[in-house]
Amino acid sequence: MWSTPSDDLTPMLAQYHALKQQYSDCLLFFRLGDFYELFYEDAQIGSKELGLVLTSRPAGKGKERIPMCGVPYHSASSYISRLVSKGYKVALCEQLEDASQAKGIVRRDVIRVITPGTYFEKEVCGVAAVYVKNKKHHCAYLNPSTGEFVAGSFSSEGAQEFLLKFSPKELLVLPNYPTEKLQKILKVFINPIKEEDVEEGYRLLKEDMGVYHPTALGFEEEGPLYACGVLYRYLKITQKGFMPLVGRPKPYSDEGYVRIDYRTRRGLELIESYEGREDLSLLGVIDRTLTSMGRRLLRFYLLHPFGKREKILKVQEAVEELLKDRELLKDVREVLEGMPDLERLVSRISGNVATPRDLVLLKKAAEKVSKLKALLMERAKSQLLRELAEKMEDLEDLRRDIDNTLVEDPPLHVKEGGLIKEGVNPTLDELRSIKEKGEQILREYEDRLRRETGINSLKIGFNKVMGYYIEVTKPNLRFVPSYFKRRQTLSSGERFTTQELETLEEKLLSADVRIKELEYQLFLQLRERVLEKLPAVSSTASPVAHVDYLQSLAYVALQKGWIKPQMVEEPVLHIEEGRHPVVEAYVKDFVPNDTHMDESSFVYIITGPNMAGKSSYIRQVALLTLLAHMGSFLPCRSARIGIVSSIHARVGSGDVLALGISTFMNEMLEVAGILSSADRRSLIVLDEVGRGTSTHDGIAISKAIVEYIVRKIGARTLVATHYTELTELEDKLPHVVNYHMAVSRDGSQIKFLYRLRRGKAEASLGIYVAKMAGLPQEVVNRAQELLSEPILEKVYEKSQEEEAKRLTEEILRLIEGIDIATTTPLDALITLARLKEMVKNIRYTHKW
Repeated sequence: MWSTPSDDLTPMLAQYHALKQQYSDCLLFFRLGDFYELFYEDAQIGSKELGLVLTSRPAGKGKERIPMCGVPYHSASSYISRLVSKGYKVALCEQLEDASQAKGIVRRDVIRVITPGTYFEKEVCGVAAVYVKNKKHHCAYLNPSTGEFVAGSFSSEGAQEFLLKFSPKELLVLPNYPTEKLQKILKVFINPIKEEDVEEGYRLLKEDMGVYHPTALGFEEEGPLYACGVLYRYLKITQKGFMPLVGRPKPYSDEGYVRIDYRTRRGLELIESYEGREDLSLLGVIDRTLTSMGRRLLRFYLLHPFGKREKILKVQEAVEELLKDRELLKDVREVLEGMPDLERLVSRISGNVATPRDLVLLKKAAEKVSKLKALLMERAKSQLLRELAEKMEDLEDLRRDIDNTLVEDPPLHVKEGGLIKEGVNPTLDELRSIKEKGEQILREYEDRLRRETGINSLKIGFNKVMGYYIEVTKPNLRFVPSYFKRRQTLSSGERFTTQELETLEEKLLSADVRIKELEYQLFLQLRERVLEKLPAVSSTASPVAHVDYLQSLAYVALQKGWIKPQMVEEPVLHIEEGRHPVVEAYVKDFVPNDTHMDESSFVYIITGPNMAGKSSYIRQVALLTLLAHMGSFLPCRSARIGIVSSIHARVGSGDVLALGISTFMNEMLEVAGILSSADRRSLIVLDEVGRGTSTHDGIAISKAIVEYIVRKIGARTLVATHYTELTELEDKLPHVVNYHMAVSRDGSQIKFLYRLRRGKAEASLGIYVAKMAGLPQEVVNRAQELLSEPILEKVYEKSQEEEAKRLTEEILRLIEGIDIATTTPLDALITLARLKEMVKNIRYTHKW
């Protein structure tokens, strides 16, 4: 630790300590001239994380030297971004007055605190809050870069799903809220809050939003608004004068959408593959959006497909129109190409971080919105496209104002000058004329000096330190006249000035300073006018994003030859020659398969060896069902899809290791969640359930699960399994049908056909698969011998009594351990199935 503040510190460091005390949890970026400096421990962190050179300076009279490092002011954003991405908070401390005008120490204060969830200059941000009251988890999510602000009340599991869907960078919770699991999955940064923060936030939200009852915002209770208040307060105290436009929070609910939980999203690889690759995900394959807004909407509907047939049909109608009217689709795509991100522009402009180029982008966006609206109003016939066109605001006045004020290609920084057009302000035009004439006079003066001195290489230059100067090389110094005043000696020559040059310099620099100041004021006035129109810009962003979403669905259907599915209310699933949308994008000669489910046969038991295509097939059915509910066309010959309420997928081990639990326990937790939340209109996909435990237990549990689904839920279900014993259920249970992935055999060789066929698979082909995988021939041959070798009778006789005794004791222990008061129906089924399997094994052991 470094020494604490004292009277012996320099005034600047004393000022630093006072501010650091207020922002002790932040890295304090302390503005000194053209640099942000970090001191003490902050400097050590900055040096380590950013690779900066660590220097030092004296802390005061008789004090030790303290560490320091710094970054240039104009390039600070890249350094801040790197720190924030690692979870640090950065407090920006600015100089509040001109150092040349200050009396004593320059006034400084923190103008903004940048955190992982609030850095709205970057799209990847977002902050969430959870407030638990009366056993309800009230959750809210706010993305300051896009203005998205939603909230709802959930169970503990529902709260987790809410957070996993929105993936915030920061989470605000009371200290006793369990966050370990979320941190491992999401890598979210936790910020503790206090009860008084909750109350204060709710008060601010009500006052600023002008709302005093939750029903005014569509909420049934106050709980979600407490969580909203936490986020609103946090944004206000961190962003200060850079507070972006935040609209009223909206209720979040799965109502009206197909429910898809985090495990299903991961298992079906909707957003990214297990390897973290987006190109191998469903999003990566179907994304043909042209705007950031449309892409965000596509991602949202991948996780929230439409649950109402009427909504799906409206989307299908619009997609079909674009697909059939190729010219309209082409023209829509041309307009959307290069469309700036309206949502992020609203955030940047309202948050006081917009550059002149951002306003030029807004002008470009306004032009494109006008073209898009006119195009759709004139040529679109589908109800949805016309509704979206009507919702687009007229931004022509805004476009004209920006166009009349700013040059086409303004500088990046607002105080550089050169951003306001000629004719906007008479005073500005006059100052520019003075400057231009002065520069012409300067060139004429340079020519005159060359003639008078005979030094042809003489030149007049300028830099920020010296201002204007006359430079003469060494060989010509003997020709320099006496009225030249020496300013600087160089290795190659010397620099001079004259009284006339100094007078001219004062006029030029004075005009330049006044030009930049006036341009800055004119820009601020323009920004204020733009701010008044931002609500209209914000409301236009959504219909533009939806048009982009629709054209993306149409374009991918056009490119890939996909067809429109028929959506019905009956619980059916008829797909002819369906193809996996992701796999077919990377596999040549993909083999299509049919699916025919109805009320008489809605559970598929699918057997077959590894690599035969079981997992790909069941995922394929789930993905096509999901795409259909987005309003998308499908990769198949024909499809008749019954509306589903939810899609559940138990495939892969997912985040088992991150959660620190066994594969089997994770698997059972997932299946338990599916069985408790699925209903008759759900689609369930189960891949190799029970493989994480012993074979006997795995078979028993798998059978019990299928029985429970058939008798208690009645959901359309696909079960891929190695346990051929499950095929017995076809004869024992109604609605269960056996299928297998076909394989052809030729002696010791097998060939996967990837065809789904009726009936169960033949005996395990594991040895053939092992051979195909490249195991040494010696190992394959020995495995074949062991597989065909008869069980030694003596060994069998010796062990059968011990095995029977063990099974009997296990049965007794299992029965004794049953707690009738707490056992659920599913637990009872699983236990009964295990008991039946054990009894069967005892009978087999004793040949009863």
